[in-house]
Amino acid sequence: MIKFYKIYIKTLTSCHSMLYNTGNLTKRVLKVKTNKRDMILESIISAYLDSNTPIGSSELGERMGVAMSASSIRIYFKRLSEEGALTQLHVSGGRIPTVATMQDYWRARLSFDDEIKIDDARELEAVLEDFEIYCMIFNAENEALSEVINHDDRFIILTFRTDEIILKYDFRVFKFLSNLIGISLGDLELASMQIGLRELSTKIKELKNSKIEFLCNEVVAYKIFKDERFKILLNPSIAVNFTKNLIFAPYFEHGFMGIKRPVKFEGEDATMICAGSVYENYEKFFNYAKGVA
Repeated sequence: MIKFYKIYIKTLTSCHSMLYNTGNLTKRVLKVKTNKRDMILESIISAYLDSNTPIGSSELGERMGVAMSASSIRIYFKRLSEEGALTQLHVSGGRIPTVATMQDYWRARLSFDDEIKIDDARELEAVLEDFEIYCMIFNAENEALSEVINHDDRFIILTFRTDEIILKYDFRVFKFLSNLIGISLGDLELASMQIGLRELSTKIKELKNSKIEFLCNEVVAYKIFKDERFKILLNPSIAVNFTKNLIFAPYFEHGFMGIKRPVKFEGEDATMICAGSVYENYEKFFNYAKGVA
């Protein structure tokens, strides 16, 4: 009986080991398949950002430099198309990434941790000649409200580090603003819009407009909306719409995106706003911009 029990245990252990190894093998196979899928998708995105033309299976195989036949790549093309990651502009043409794919790509790809230092506006303008990207840089976004002054019950004077805003006196407005000492100009603008302080909102927009340090590729701003709405991109107050560094539709038209990030422009803290198609190479642009010093 004891001998039978030992044989049973040994057999059970062996079976468990086989199942465990089979499970690991399955996981490894799935991982390899997933890696190939992701590798192909990223290669397609990279190719399209470089050339802005659809890519076929043979061309992609050469570009990837891996041992994978065109027929195998076409299988992944079909799968990625069914998933909604790729689309085909023409029946006989190559594939391109969909807008949704590019949105996911930029969410994962772009990092805003590194500070961009720009000391030469002309060099930055030269860099932008190679990109269909609208760019605006302005300062004062992070200036803090340091003092709220009642001037003879006639005016309210809001003092910032280097600027002032003068409003008509209103006791309720004065009391409200007195509780906001230390708030940034950007957050103050958002608050003024939310509670309907039109005079303050207008004055902040005027102040921000006077703080534009760089503006380039305005025609791209028009291409995004193709109507009068493009003017909102020319005003620094657009920054209040950025709840994140990166935004897409519905604020921007389908297929377009906007980026807000802090920069150091000519030695001063500033804000950069960029906008354009999701198919523009923003990573490449930012890398080039970092070299403008």
